[in-house]
Amino acid sequence: MPRAPTGDEIDHTTIVSIVNLLADARCTQLISDITTLAMLRQEILTSAPDVVVSLIDRTNVRVLAAMAETNLPVIACEQTDARRTSLGPWQTAREELYRRAAAVVAPDPAIAQWLAAKGARAIAIANPLIAPPRLEPRSENGRRRVVTLSRLSSEKRPEFLVRSFASIAAGFPEWDLEIHGNGPQRNMLEHLVEKLAPDRIRICGFSNDPYRVLANAGVFVSASRIEGFGNAIWEALACGVPVVAMDAGPPVRRLVRHGIDGAIVSQNTMAALAHALATVMRDETQRRAYASRAPEVVERFPFEAALEQWDELFRAISFSYSAR
Repeated sequence: MPRAPTGDEIDHTTIVSIVNLLADARCTQLISDITTLAMLRQEILTSAPDVVVSLIDRTNVRVLAAMAETNLPVIACEQTDARRTSLGPWQTAREELYRRAAAVVAPDPAIAQWLAAKGARAIAIANPLIAPPRLEPRSENGRRRVVTLSRLSSEKRPEFLVRSFASIAAGFPEWDLEIHGNGPQRNMLEHLVEKLAPDRIRICGFSNDPYRVLANAGVFVSASRIEGFGNAIWEALACGVPVVAMDAGPPVRRLVRHGIDGAIVSQNTMAALAHALATVMRDETQRRAYASRAPEVVERFPFEAALEQWDELFRAISFSYSAR
């Protein structure tokens, strides 16, 4: 059960500051959340931060509202493609409050440009991912694997993937599909797999060691319709695994170089995904060529460059706010 707020958390100054901001930003629908916002504000202020960094859309909105009139800089980080996702009744609040953030960090330039056009001080910083260690090859017992790592939810379209692979499985008896992840669609997917290809598709659950999963995989596949950056795609490429990905917009097209380290499926159909998978699965020469170029992603999106951009952002914000 959520605890009740203390008197310090819902004092008059706190409530007035938050309500004034919400009214000024035309976000009065969040007033019903005022107790949570006040408690969040108190927890953040207790830690005495110099800068507040918030992650994920609704949390960003709450943190920006909670920090009203504190003069603390807030960096809001978008993790998905904000251009293609609606927050419903929170959509206006996101646009209004993002304009009041010290910065909004997006994982792709196209997303940052869209946010900037809405009035936010938006910049693009790629997700700082660590290159894989040198791993011993897995024993595959003569089987070849198509692998995906994904939340099992509607925007990632795991059902789309299951049906696509099942439609070609008979033609590739040496290949299996492994789905690593959890989410609200898991139970439905398990029943679907049992119906369509019980011996060829495995729902493996979440793994906290993606590089071990990807070691020796034949192909990585993404059926997602929305990506903010594409962490799992980056990890697959970094491991030298060719990628077949549905075109989920600029983030995917920046990661996967069509015809160089993988294939991007532009036609939004199961038949198109199945055809692309079949093409890569049957052509070992092409897979080897893709695999040889895939690890270049580590140099194209280096960990150190992302950290340098974050350092530069912190310095700029520190200088800006210290001058006030």
